[in-house]
Parts: sequence; C-alpha cells; structure tokens
Amino acid sequence: MTPREPAAAQAATKPDNANKTDKTHDTTETSEKQVMRDPLRAVRPPDYRRHHFLAIAVFVVLVALIAPQVATSRSSQFLVNLWLVYSIAALGFYLVFGLAGRFAFCQTFMMAFGGYTSAWITRGEDGQPFWVGVASAMLVTALVAGVVGALVHKAQHFYFAIATFAVTQVGMVVFQRADGFTGPHGQAVGIDPPRLFGYEFVKDGQVFWLFLGTLGLCLLLTACIERSPMRREAIAARDNGLVASLSGVAVQRVQLVLFMLGSALGGLAGSLIGHWQGVIGTESFHIDLAIGIFLMLLLGGINSMWGPLIGAAVFVGLPRVLSGIEEYSSIVYGLMLLAVVLLLPNGIAEAVRRFAGRVVPDRLMRKGVPFARS
Repeated sequence: MTPREPAAAQAATKPDNANKTDKTHDTTETSEKQVMRDPLRAVRPPDYRRHHFLAIAVFVVLVALIAPQVATSRSSQFLVNLWLVYSIAALGFYLVFGLAGRFAFCQTFMMAFGGYTSAWITRGEDGQPFWVGVASAMLVTALVAGVVGALVHKAQHFYFAIATFAVTQVGMVVFQRADGFTGPHGQAVGIDPPRLFGYEFVKDGQVFWLFLGTLGLCLLLTACIERSPMRREAIAARDNGLVASLSGVAVQRVQLVLFMLGSALGGLAGSLIGHWQGVIGTESFHIDLAIGIFLMLLLGGINSMWGPLIGAAVFVGLPRVLSGIEEYSSIVYGLMLLAVVLLLPNGIAEAVRRFAGRVVPDRLMRKGVPFARS
C-alpha cells in the first residue's frame, strides 16, 4: 500500500462522517425545539407519557361491545363474569407482588374475608345496603392486611410467603368454626344479590355490567398508582431495598400501602362473588385458587397492569377450550402453561407490547399508543 492510499481512504470516508454529523445536528435541533415548545416534557417521567386512561376506555368499550355478542349461553356468560371478577383479584395481587415484590399467599383469604364481611353486614331485613357491604369488605380486608403486614414486615421473600400462607390456613379454620359470622360450617347462604340505585342485578347478563364497571374503576385506581411516584419507589424497594432505603425511600411504608390496597381489591372480588352466587364457603377459596391467581400474573405478565387481565382470561378460558379432550386436558393444560413460561418468561402482555413496538411506528409509540406501552 502506498502512502497516498490511506489519505484517499480518509478522504472517501469524510462525506459519510459529515452526513452523520449533520443528522446528529438535525436531531439535536429537533429535540431542542420540542423542549422549547414543551419544557416539562423533557423532565416528565415515561409513565406520564403513556395513555393509561385512554387505554382503559378503549378496553371497557371493546369488552362492552364484544362480550355480549360472544357470551350468548349461560355457561359463557358465567365464564365472562368469572373472568372479570378474577381480574379484580389478580389486579390486587399485581399491586402486592408485581409492584411491591411481596409474595403474599393470602389473596384468597382476603377474598373470603371480604365475602363473609359483606354477607354478614347485608344479612337479614335490617341489613345494610349492598354498597355498604362492599365498602366494609374492602375496609376490613385493608385493615387486616395492615396488621398482618406490620407483624411480618421483617420477613422477606420466601419467609413472607410462608407467613401469609399460615395466615390463610388459620383464617380458613376460623371461618369454618365462626358460625355466627360466616354460617354453619363456614357456609354463608341466602346472600342478597347486588342492588344499586334501586336496580337489582340478578341475571348473569345484568351482573356483567356491574363487574365490568367495577373492573374499570379498579383499572383507574391502578393507573393512578402507575403514574404516581409510589410506583417508582415500590420498584426501587422491590429491586434493591437497601439502596432504596439509603436513597430516602420509605420501603416498609410503600410495601405496606400496596399490600393493603391489593388486599382491599381481593376483598372487593370476594364480596362480588358472594353477592353474585348467593352463597359463599371456604371451599370456594382453596389453595388451587391461590396458585391460580399467581399463575394469572405469571402468564399475563408481572410487569404490566394488563397482565392480570390477560392471565385471568387464559386461566378461565383455557379449561373450556380443552373440555373436548377431557381425558388429557390436565396434561395439555400443564404443557401449555410450561410452554408459555419457557417461551414467554415476561408474560403474554410483554410479548404483545414487543410485537406492537415492531408494528406501530416509532412516532406513535413515543406518543403512547394505547396498550403498546401501558
């Protein structure tokens, strides 16, 4: 190689470098113009740029339009309502485990406690209205969660799960023996159907609208938490509690508040189930359901507020799909769950988000297309 060849090569690459410099300069100017137009956008957290409320509105409208057309039989209506109420319970578990990182194995206990509380308060002719029973169920379960969380606040990870599982086991035994509060052998029967503003929700088609509206309100609450500093503090405490504490984050307070909120949603779900079915018992909230709620969050996605809804749909709908092969349904169900866990470790919601990120233009993604980044 002659001495002139490197110089020629450098001269040939100068236009490319100049083009790259010009593009970088143009991008910088564009960013500066955007900052000048909206100074707060430069410091606004990413969660504030996501259209959570628009996504919730779209979701509620789509379910309201599609579900009545699909659920034409009593069995399908029952499954849709079950999906909605399980989504509420799983959404509460998302706050406890997904955000706070506390593996609380007592969500079914909170559901049962909420159901029994609402049934007891609305019992008899002198009982309180339906909405008072539901509000009392949420308040009582939140207070119980606060007491349990304060007592075992030093327990971490596996030990916290064992402690809350023990609370569940003891609580179920107490429910079976507290006949004055629950009923004979833990069976509360004759629970009044939901009634709001003089309208009684008796049929599954009527209950659907009540459950959908309640789930929409729960999603709004979760969206407010997602857009608040509490979410960032909870994630910091979940990922590294010591560093978060040294940074000034009240780790125990944040985790306790989310535990109480998630348990209150569990109590709400249990109360709705009791008034919907008219009967409630400890066998309705057994260990299989506790594992199922964990699977809902795992399948749907632990890092998204939409994960519990997707996971609940899979948990409720998949056994119905496999009903035609009843002999092998358990094997197929287990294999499908294993495949989802192995192939989609971050859940179905994360897979959908990544797919949307490839299909939807970057310009729209930055603006926060519903469901794309929620």
